[in-house]
Amino acid sequence: MSKRYNNIRVGLVLGIVAPIIGFFVVYLVGFRGMNFTEYFEMLSFRNKLSSILSLSVIPNLLLFFIFIWLDYLYSARGVLASTMLFALIVVVTKYII
Repeated sequence: MSKRYNNIRVGLVLGIVAPIIGFFVVYLVGFRGMNFTEYFEMLSFRNKLSSILSLSVIPNLLLFFIFIWLDYLYSARGVLASTMLFALIVVVTKYII
């Protein structure tokens, strides 16, 4: 990656896409026997949606440290901002919905 990828927009996009991929990986690894709508309804019914969303954000930790290691500090800021957005979503799903 060149320094042109050192901007907040790249970090935001990757920080949003990585947890979505993580959510699907949790689905494929743990709940392969049911279709995706059943999986989502089961998580909502058992109040486990916020827990799975929290686990899905773990790839952002790896992205953040990679960007810090490469000295892409603006991209790291974008990943941090998207992680805060997901934290807000987790709080809303846990306490409001």
